[in-house]
Amino acid sequence: MLIVYSIRIMLTRVKNLVLDMHFPRACLACEKALPSDSTHVMICDACFIAIPLYDAMHCPACMRRIPIDGIPCHPEAHYVLAGATHYAHTAVQKLIWQMKYENWLSAAEPVGTLLTNYLRKLPHDFTGYHVVAVPLHKNREWKRGFNQAALLGGAISRALYLPVIAKNLVRVKETLAQADQKDYGAREKNITNAFHSNNPTEFKGKNILLVDDVTTSGATLREAARTLKSAGAKKIVAAVVARTR
Repeated sequence: MLIVYSIRIMLTRVKNLVLDMHFPRACLACEKALPSDSTHVMICDACFIAIPLYDAMHCPACMRRIPIDGIPCHPEAHYVLAGATHYAHTAVQKLIWQMKYENWLSAAEPVGTLLTNYLRKLPHDFTGYHVVAVPLHKNREWKRGFNQAALLGGAISRALYLPVIAKNLVRVKETLAQADQKDYGAREKNITNAFHSNNPTEFKGKNILLVDDVTTSGATLREAARTLKSAGAKKIVAAVVARTR
């Protein structure tokens, strides 16, 4: 079965490459042909600029704005949410879908740029933070062929000159897709005890920028942050491209 998935992913990427070579790509948002001097792939400059970005971080429990000191009003959440934009924006939905489910890895470039542009405009100093991507279970990552959170984490690392801690936070529980869980309780049960730190001392005393693509209930980020806190992490800011609340 895993071999079948690998062949399917490879064929999909070859198909996408052939389409790129022989047919002009259109903007995912306005569906007009992309100019040859477009800054980004898959979305024109006008539509990219039109995507609204938040200008603050928020408490993941109540969604109130967090002051510059980054202290949440609900500390039991273990992290502060830095969500770049809202998932309701059509262009954002399409970009994330193409990257995540259609294997258009080139979509990671504009998606990553959205997130880094947002982080740069925040009145918060991320100097000294370490980037940690929310991991997929090894079987899911093998089937997909990549971890979209790791792609975004790499973009943040390069843009903000932050070190990456990789392969330490791991997903030890093969959970069902959180998007398929229809209520808060189901999401919490699905993700409980899903993560583990291979080397807790690597996180001890460090500020962490925890990276993912989308957050809905916040259950995945909360469980990952809890694991990092148990390993001794200091401050945790969860940086995501889009939030649904």
